[in-house]
Amino acid sequence: MLRVFLAEDEYVIREGIKKNIDWETIGCEFCGEAADGETALEKVAELKPDLIISDIRMPFMDGLEFCSKAKEMFPDIKIILLTGYEEFEYARKAIDIGVERYLTKPISREELSTILSKTAAVFNTRQDTSGDTTEQYRDVIYSVFTYVEEHYSEEDLSLSKVAEHIGLSPNHLSAVFKEETGRSFTKYLTDHRIKIAKKLLDTSKKRSSEIAELIGYPDPHYFSSVFKKHTGMTPSQYRDRKK
Repeated sequence: MLRVFLAEDEYVIREGIKKNIDWETIGCEFCGEAADGETALEKVAELKPDLIISDIRMPFMDGLEFCSKAKEMFPDIKIILLTGYEEFEYARKAIDIGVERYLTKPISREELSTILSKTAAVFNTRQDTSGDTTEQYRDVIYSVFTYVEEHYSEEDLSLSKVAEHIGLSPNHLSAVFKEETGRSFTKYLTDHRIKIAKKLLDTSKKRSSEIAELIGYPDPHYFSSVFKKHTGMTPSQYRDRKK
Protein backbone atom coordinates (compact mmCIF):
# COMPACT_ATOMS: atom_id res chain seq x y z
CA MET A 1 0.00 0.00 0.00
CA LEU A 2 0.97 3.62 -0.58
CA ARG A 3 2.09 5.02 2.79
CA VAL A 4 0.94 8.65 3.21
CA PHE A 5 2.29 11.31 5.60
CA LEU A 6 0.42 14.57 6.29
CA ALA A 7 2.06 17.89 7.21
CA GLU A 8 -0.54 20.58 7.99
CA ASP A 9 -0.50 23.19 10.75
CA GLU A 10 -4.29 23.73 10.82
CA TYR A 11 -5.76 21.16 13.19
CA VAL A 12 -9.23 21.14 11.64
CA ILE A 13 -7.88 20.52 8.12
CA ARG A 14 -5.42 17.91 9.37
CA GLU A 15 -8.11 16.00 11.26
CA GLY A 16 -10.52 16.32 8.35
CA ILE A 17 -8.08 14.74 5.91
CA LYS A 18 -7.00 12.07 8.36
CA LYS A 19 -10.49 10.98 9.39
CA ASN A 20 -12.59 11.58 6.28
CA ILE A 21 -10.50 9.63 3.76
CA ASP A 22 -11.19 5.90 3.52
CA TRP A 23 -7.50 5.09 3.27
CA GLU A 24 -7.67 1.32 2.96
CA THR A 25 -10.34 1.40 0.26
CA ILE A 26 -8.22 3.62 -2.00
CA GLY A 27 -5.08 1.52 -1.49
CA CYS A 28 -3.33 3.79 1.01
CA GLU A 29 -2.08 3.67 4.58
CA PHE A 30 -2.03 6.83 6.72
CA CYS A 31 1.33 6.52 8.49
CA GLY A 32 1.87 9.82 10.32
CA GLU A 33 1.31 13.55 10.70
CA ALA A 34 2.91 16.78 11.91
CA ALA A 35 1.87 20.39 12.47
CA ASP A 36 5.11 22.08 11.37
CA GLY A 37 7.88 21.53 8.84
CA GLU A 38 10.69 20.75 11.28
CA THR A 39 8.74 18.03 13.10
CA ALA A 40 7.47 16.71 9.78
CA LEU A 41 11.01 16.31 8.45
CA GLU A 42 12.08 14.37 11.54
CA LYS A 43 9.08 12.06 11.26
CA VAL A 44 9.54 11.52 7.52
CA ALA A 45 13.15 10.49 8.13
CA GLU A 46 11.90 7.93 10.63
CA LEU A 47 8.74 6.69 8.89
CA LYS A 48 9.94 6.76 5.26
CA PRO A 49 6.51 7.32 3.66
CA ASP A 50 5.87 6.91 -0.06
CA LEU A 51 3.87 10.14 -0.38
CA ILE A 52 3.68 13.45 1.50
CA ILE A 53 0.67 15.75 1.62
CA SER A 54 1.97 19.12 2.82
CA ASP A 55 0.64 22.64 3.31
CA ILE A 56 2.86 25.44 2.01
CA ARG A 57 2.51 27.74 5.02
CA MET A 58 3.70 26.11 8.24
CA PRO A 59 5.65 27.40 11.26
CA PHE A 60 9.42 26.90 11.73
CA MET A 61 9.91 25.51 8.21
CA ASP A 62 7.54 26.13 5.29
CA GLY A 63 6.19 23.41 3.07
CA LEU A 64 8.51 24.05 0.14
CA GLU A 65 11.65 23.84 2.28
CA PHE A 66 10.32 20.77 4.08
CA CYS A 67 9.46 19.00 0.83
CA SER A 68 12.79 19.96 -0.73
CA LYS A 69 14.70 18.44 2.20
CA ALA A 70 12.45 15.35 2.15
CA LYS A 71 13.26 14.92 -1.54
CA GLU A 72 16.97 15.13 -0.76
CA MET A 73 16.60 12.26 1.71
CA PHE A 74 14.24 10.19 -0.42
CA PRO A 75 14.43 11.18 -4.11
CA ASP A 76 11.56 8.86 -5.10
CA ILE A 77 9.10 10.22 -2.54
CA LYS A 78 5.90 11.68 -4.04
CA ILE A 79 4.51 15.03 -2.88
CA ILE A 80 1.09 16.69 -3.02
CA LEU A 81 1.26 20.34 -1.96
CA LEU A 82 -1.71 22.20 -0.47
CA THR A 83 -2.04 25.93 -1.05
CA GLY A 84 -4.48 28.81 -0.63
CA TYR A 85 -5.75 30.63 -3.72
CA GLU A 86 -3.49 33.63 -3.04
CA GLU A 87 -0.46 31.37 -3.01
CA PHE A 88 -1.18 29.67 -6.31
CA GLU A 89 1.58 31.39 -8.33
CA TYR A 90 4.00 30.86 -5.48
CA ALA A 91 3.17 27.19 -5.52
CA ARG A 92 4.42 26.91 -9.08
CA LYS A 93 7.92 26.90 -7.60
CA ALA A 94 7.04 23.45 -6.33
CA ILE A 95 7.67 22.12 -9.82
CA ASP A 96 11.39 22.73 -9.27
CA ILE A 97 11.51 20.29 -6.38
CA GLY A 98 9.50 17.60 -8.12
CA VAL A 99 6.07 18.00 -6.53
CA GLU A 100 3.53 15.64 -8.12
CA ARG A 101 0.46 17.86 -7.64
CA TYR A 102 -0.50 21.07 -5.89
CA LEU A 103 -4.08 21.56 -4.82
CA THR A 104 -5.85 24.76 -3.83
CA LYS A 105 -7.84 24.92 -0.61
CA PRO A 106 -10.52 24.17 0.26
CA ILE A 107 -10.02 20.59 -0.90
CA SER A 108 -12.95 18.24 -1.06
CA ARG A 109 -12.72 14.72 0.26
CA GLU A 110 -13.78 13.39 -3.16
CA GLU A 111 -11.07 15.29 -5.03
CA LEU A 112 -8.29 14.22 -2.69
CA SER A 113 -9.55 10.63 -2.57
CA THR A 114 -9.58 10.43 -6.36
CA ILE A 115 -6.05 11.76 -6.68
CA LEU A 116 -4.73 9.48 -3.94
CA SER A 117 -6.52 6.48 -5.41
CA LYS A 118 -4.96 7.03 -8.84
CA THR A 119 -1.52 7.57 -7.32
CA ALA A 120 -1.86 4.45 -5.18
CA ALA A 121 -3.00 2.35 -8.15
CA VAL A 122 0.11 3.27 -10.14
CA PHE A 123 2.38 2.82 -7.13
CA ASN A 124 0.96 -0.55 -6.11
CA THR A 125 1.08 -1.86 -9.68
CA ARG A 126 4.75 -0.91 -9.92
CA GLN A 127 5.43 -2.58 -6.59
CA ASP A 128 3.73 -5.78 -7.74
CA THR A 129 5.61 -5.71 -11.04
CA SER A 130 8.87 -5.12 -9.20
CA GLY A 131 8.15 -8.09 -6.95
CA ASP A 132 7.34 -10.31 -9.94
CA THR A 133 10.50 -9.16 -11.71
CA THR A 134 12.63 -9.89 -8.65
CA GLU A 135 11.19 -13.40 -8.46
CA GLN A 136 11.86 -13.94 -12.16
CA TYR A 137 15.45 -12.78 -11.74
CA ARG A 138 15.95 -15.18 -8.85
CA ASP A 139 14.78 -17.99 -11.11
CA VAL A 140 17.26 -16.84 -13.75
CA ILE A 141 20.15 -16.85 -11.29
CA TYR A 142 19.18 -20.30 -10.04
CA SER A 143 19.17 -21.52 -13.65
CA VAL A 144 22.66 -20.09 -14.16
CA PHE A 145 23.96 -21.78 -11.01
CA THR A 146 22.45 -25.10 -12.07
CA TYR A 147 23.82 -24.90 -15.60
CA VAL A 148 27.32 -24.00 -14.40
CA GLU A 149 27.28 -26.88 -11.90
CA GLU A 150 26.46 -29.28 -14.71
CA HIS A 151 28.85 -27.87 -17.34
CA TYR A 152 31.83 -26.26 -15.54
CA SER A 153 34.16 -28.95 -16.94
CA GLU A 154 33.52 -27.75 -20.50
CA GLU A 155 36.28 -25.50 -21.81
CA ASP A 156 33.91 -23.50 -24.00
CA LEU A 157 31.42 -22.69 -21.24
CA SER A 158 30.61 -18.99 -21.60
CA LEU A 159 28.05 -16.35 -20.77
CA SER A 160 26.71 -16.54 -24.33
CA LYS A 161 26.20 -20.28 -24.07
CA VAL A 162 24.34 -19.96 -20.76
CA ALA A 163 22.26 -17.06 -22.09
CA GLU A 164 21.21 -19.12 -25.11
CA HIS A 165 20.21 -22.01 -22.82
CA ILE A 166 18.12 -19.71 -20.57
CA GLY A 167 16.61 -17.70 -23.41
CA LEU A 168 18.03 -14.25 -22.67
CA SER A 169 20.44 -12.03 -24.57
CA PRO A 170 24.02 -12.15 -23.24
CA ASN A 171 23.91 -8.44 -22.37
CA HIS A 172 20.66 -8.80 -20.43
CA LEU A 173 21.87 -11.87 -18.57
CA SER A 174 25.16 -10.16 -17.76
CA ALA A 175 23.35 -7.15 -16.26
CA VAL A 176 20.89 -9.28 -14.28
CA PHE A 177 23.60 -11.58 -12.95
CA LYS A 178 25.80 -8.68 -11.81
CA GLU A 179 22.84 -6.91 -10.18
CA GLU A 180 21.66 -10.00 -8.30
CA THR A 181 25.01 -11.54 -7.26
CA GLY A 182 27.43 -8.61 -7.19
CA ARG A 183 29.81 -10.55 -9.46
CA SER A 184 30.30 -10.85 -13.19
CA PHE A 185 29.50 -14.21 -14.72
CA THR A 186 33.16 -14.73 -15.62
CA LYS A 187 34.27 -14.16 -12.03
CA TYR A 188 31.55 -16.48 -10.71
CA LEU A 189 32.58 -19.25 -13.12
CA THR A 190 36.26 -18.86 -12.25
CA ASP A 191 35.53 -18.81 -8.50
CA HIS A 192 33.40 -21.94 -8.87
CA ARG A 193 36.09 -23.80 -10.80
CA ILE A 194 38.80 -22.83 -8.32
CA LYS A 195 36.59 -23.92 -5.40
CA ILE A 196 36.25 -27.38 -6.98
CA ALA A 197 39.98 -27.50 -7.75
CA LYS A 198 40.80 -26.78 -4.10
CA LYS A 199 38.46 -29.54 -2.97
CA LEU A 200 40.07 -32.03 -5.38
CA LEU A 201 43.57 -31.01 -4.29
CA ASP A 202 42.55 -31.61 -0.66
CA THR A 203 40.65 -34.86 -1.11
CA SER A 204 42.23 -36.68 -4.06
CA LYS A 205 45.63 -37.72 -5.36
CA LYS A 206 44.93 -36.53 -8.88
CA ARG A 207 47.71 -34.65 -10.61
CA SER A 208 47.30 -30.91 -11.11
CA SER A 209 47.00 -31.41 -14.88
CA GLU A 210 44.14 -33.88 -14.36
CA ILE A 211 42.31 -31.50 -12.07
CA ALA A 212 42.79 -28.68 -14.58
CA GLU A 213 41.16 -30.84 -17.25
CA LEU A 214 38.26 -31.74 -14.95
CA ILE A 215 37.35 -28.11 -14.27
CA GLY A 216 37.55 -26.84 -17.83
CA TYR A 217 41.19 -25.75 -18.11
CA PRO A 218 42.93 -28.12 -20.57
CA ASP A 219 46.11 -26.03 -20.38
CA PRO A 220 47.70 -26.88 -16.98
CA HIS A 221 49.97 -23.83 -17.11
CA TYR A 222 47.00 -21.52 -17.52
CA PHE A 223 45.21 -23.33 -14.71
CA SER A 224 48.22 -22.89 -12.44
CA SER A 225 48.33 -19.17 -13.26
CA VAL A 226 44.62 -18.67 -12.54
CA PHE A 227 44.82 -20.72 -9.35
CA LYS A 228 47.78 -18.70 -8.03
CA LYS A 229 46.04 -15.43 -8.85
CA HIS A 230 43.04 -16.51 -6.74
CA THR A 231 44.79 -18.20 -3.82
CA GLY A 232 48.29 -16.76 -3.76
CA MET A 233 49.71 -20.27 -4.19
CA THR A 234 50.36 -22.68 -7.02
CA PRO A 235 48.29 -25.90 -6.97
CA SER A 236 51.32 -27.81 -5.62
CA GLN A 237 51.92 -25.28 -2.87
CA TYR A 238 48.24 -25.40 -1.93
CA ARG A 239 48.30 -29.20 -1.68
CA ASP A 240 51.51 -29.17 0.39
CA ARG A 241 50.48 -26.35 2.73
CA LYS A 242 49.44 -28.72 5.55
CA LYS A 243 52.57 -30.86 5.44
